[in-house]
Amino acid sequence: MTDHRDIPPTIWAARYAKRQVLIKCPSVDGFKTRAARLAEALKGRYTNRERGYIMSEAKAEKLMRLYLDGWDATIMTGELIAPESQ
Repeated sequence: MTDHRDIPPTIWAARYAKRQVLIKCPSVDGFKTRAARLAEALKGRYTNRERGYIMSEAKAEKLMRLYLDGWDATIMTGELIAPESQ
């Protein structure tokens, strides 16, 4: 299901974490986006300093693959939800 509020995440080199990347998941209404839920499910660490999720490049690639395939994650438990079960 595509949501008009679902803005794709962007990947940047993290400034304050060596050999890590920063995933920015902007939200238009203050609620967590699908990308932010996936980042938390993959154990990304949120950093307020850079306003995004810090993770390794491998996890960032997995996040983008899941995002593009339509996966989601629950807010409470962080379990991944397959695209066809939505």
